[in-house]
Amino acid sequence: MKKNLSLKVSLLLLLVLFVGCTKTENDTEETPLVTAITLSVGQTNLFTGTSSDFSVTSNLGTNLTSQTVFYVNNVEIPGNSYSFLVAGTYTVKAEYENLTSNILQIIVEDQIVIPTQFVNRVLVEEYSGTWCGNCPRILYGTQLVKEQTDKEVSVQIHLFGNDPFITSQGNTIASQQGVTGVPTGKINRTINWSGPQYQNVNQVISEIKPSSAVGIAINSAITAGNVNINIALGYASLSAETKLIVYIVEDNLFHTQANYSSNLYGGLSSIPNFEYDGVFRSLVSTTSGDVITVSGNQVQKNYMVTLPTNVSNINNAKIVAFLIDTNTNTVLNVRQASIGQNQELEIIN
Repeated sequence: MKKNLSLKVSLLLLLVLFVGCTKTENDTEETPLVTAITLSVGQTNLFTGTSSDFSVTSNLGTNLTSQTVFYVNNVEIPGNSYSFLVAGTYTVKAEYENLTSNILQIIVEDQIVIPTQFVNRVLVEEYSGTWCGNCPRILYGTQLVKEQTDKEVSVQIHLFGNDPFITSQGNTIASQQGVTGVPTGKINRTINWSGPQYQNVNQVISEIKPSSAVGIAINSAITAGNVNINIALGYASLSAETKLIVYIVEDNLFHTQANYSSNLYGGLSSIPNFEYDGVFRSLVSTTSGDVITVSGNQVQKNYMVTLPTNVSNINNAKIVAFLIDTNTNTVLNVRQASIGQNQELEIIN
């Protein structure tokens, strides 16, 4: 009997020792504490009338947004979203229990209304020659166009024969555009002006659109024989495929012009002192056009070039600038200005 009692006492002591030496998980590990919170926002530069959502995470990586109180300019706001209706600089902070977050600064600017419509003009590139008896047909056609509208810009590129107005760059442009004979007219680079051109004036006029999505303003000055050119471009959006081409042309040039048309210019077979306007003199940009680095809704492109030696009179020189879509080779808009003239974007209200 005593032996059994002793055995029971021994087992009881072992059980007590086991329980006393065994600790629970809660006894060995402490619950992690939130000691810091971080405030985040999607954008710190906004326009008036836009909203922003705020969020908060703890040092443990947990999302505490729904349990946090937010302040804009030290004023508590309901929820975690705020609409900024007035331009200015705002401070945002958050509080969770007894913790305060980092402070964020948000700059709000007035919403700028970007013009999306500009005056549209059509570009006509005339390929002709003083020696070419059929070329008065296109030269007279251009004259008729100008009598009907001021929204046409024409450039004469002279080719072949013994012509005083030929340039190597003009030959390159003609080759690039697939021009192999004269007279040839290209409307906005993609439309062939049907001959006889003076009978198809409406083909040019019809390409003048009510508006354009891009606008051009040309500003220039000449200093010590150098021409400083600034081209301002306005747009609602501009694709990466858009390129800028810039020419220098000259008006009021005179030479004898061959003529095969008995009903034009008095039927003279040789027209003395014929006046040529918009004669191509030099290429300012690259032949295929310069890439435009898009920035906001207006961008400027600057050039400094030496005044071409073939320009007879600087007072008659002009700058022609046009934008092309390189995917389609279509001219999006064109404008010209005398050297020394300052222009603004032609916005349609």
